[in-house]
Amino acid sequence: MATHAIHSVFKGVAEYFTPVLKDSNFKEKGVLTPEEFILAGDELVDKCRTWHWAPGKPGLVKPYLPERKQFLITRNVPSLKRANDYALSDAKEAIVEDAKDGEGWVSTHVKAKEEEKETIANAEDEKKIADAEDEKKKKTSTAVEEKKREEEAEEENEDDIPDMDEFEDDNLVEADPGMLLTDNIVESKDTEKKNPVSKGIIRVVEPEDNIERTRTYDISITYDKYYQTPRIFLFGYDRDRQPLTPKKIMEDISADHAHKTVTVDPHPHLEVPHASIHPCRHAPVMLRICERMEEANVSRVIDEKKEIAKKKGKELKPEDLELTKEEAEKCAMKIDQYLFLFLKFISSVIPTIEYDYTI
Repeated sequence: MATHAIHSVFKGVAEYFTPVLKDSNFKEKGVLTPEEFILAGDELVDKCRTWHWAPGKPGLVKPYLPERKQFLITRNVPSLKRANDYALSDAKEAIVEDAKDGEGWVSTHVKAKEEEKETIANAEDEKKIADAEDEKKKKTSTAVEEKKREEEAEEENEDDIPDMDEFEDDNLVEADPGMLLTDNIVESKDTEKKNPVSKGIIRVVEPEDNIERTRTYDISITYDKYYQTPRIFLFGYDRDRQPLTPKKIMEDISADHAHKTVTVDPHPHLEVPHASIHPCRHAPVMLRICERMEEANVSRVIDEKKEIAKKKGKELKPEDLELTKEEAEKCAMKIDQYLFLFLKFISSVIPTIEYDYTI
């Protein structure tokens, strides 16, 4: 803790004297200028309406960011499980390599989430098939019943009007299941004590709701001037909407990162202590992720060219596989995609916080 406190003081001083990044180094280092952060944030807000810009507290405004766009935030993100609930194995981890020194960032729960998504997809497919079969049976049954009703209607004598004298008075009044029954109401004795004139107010005793209450988190993304990257801050609530203690928050952090890359620090725009994912490795990891994405895009374009040539029976030369300027631009990662990839990468640190639906 003492080491972290000393580092925080050092970083604060260093950040104060660090000049604001002006020139884009996104392609070379994986870092962002404040203007690029705003551009990426605008795209996130535009595509994902659960995210929005926030101004922060007066007096904590960073001059290199617009006053109304100091940081991004999404609220009430559910956390259904604790990190220990995930059964991890070597097969469920992946290393996001640093392009320069080979050091890696451990991305946990990779296959666990993939298997979970595959299971859900299979279940949905099975449900669709079952629903289709049920719908077919329902239509067949409806057609048979309709034909039977038509035949019965033809046999009835339309002039045969029932005699109302056959009905008894007791049959005219039946209990309506939708009526408010006295079994479901009680007198409020508290109200009678407070207001004797009321003689007790009748109130409905409602059953408890079926809403599952879970932990929730407010997730915010700030711009770190020192590391020149986005930074994640977390503020958690328990099932009763009471703030979580740092110890409880660490239960939702991957064991590979809790108390290591995740620490408790004051939010730069709110001052309230938040759990924070340290950004010291964000730039190299994001650079590698972007490089992999571009490599995958290039491979896809080349494969498409080979497929087209194969269908035409044409033999390709090496120069035919070279990308045009327009193709290369389409394969290149754009600044406005940065935060989407950043949040996917951060999910390895906070696997229990289900913010995937926000992107």
